[in-house]
Amino acid sequence: MPRPSRGVGYCQNHGCEDYGKGVFLLNHTGVFVCPDCREPGRVEREAGFSQGDTDVFREVRVEYNYDPESGVYRDVAIVRDVSLWDSSNTYTLRSPLVRTEKRALKVAEALLANLNRCASSLEPDEIPSSSETVLSFDDSLSEFTSKLQNLAHEWEASGLRLSSAG
Repeated sequence: MPRPSRGVGYCQNHGCEDYGKGVFLLNHTGVFVCPDCREPGRVEREAGFSQGDTDVFREVRVEYNYDPESGVYRDVAIVRDVSLWDSSNTYTLRSPLVRTEKRALKVAEALLANLNRCASSLEPDEIPSSSETVLSFDDSLSEFTSKLQNLAHEWEASGLRLSSAG
């Protein structure tokens, strides 16, 4: 199940009050129209790609702080797992939704953890989720059972079990 396409629409009309302000878009197709001035604008979608040829990821880069006027990401946050020395991949996420270094580092850390858990099941242009695990009923019974047991173990170790009991 692919993750929904996310992006931000920007007004490009210099005379508009909303010029350069972002509007969150989910699964948006076609032309973005500014809700204020009704002029066509620009859409910047979240995109991710990997470099390398293994299923092990050592580094995640998050390009953030998008400047709609120049069309560039001003900053990059990098998280590395320095315990991995063999050949490994680098994953890069470009997200107009991330504006601060603190958030970019949290996203990068969560992506790195999730990529190394489920990299082999990703489609080539799919952006991995940093907060969900998808179970497929099309998996064999033993594979499905194994994934379910792993999720149960993660849930028990997370502390969520203790907070939900109260």
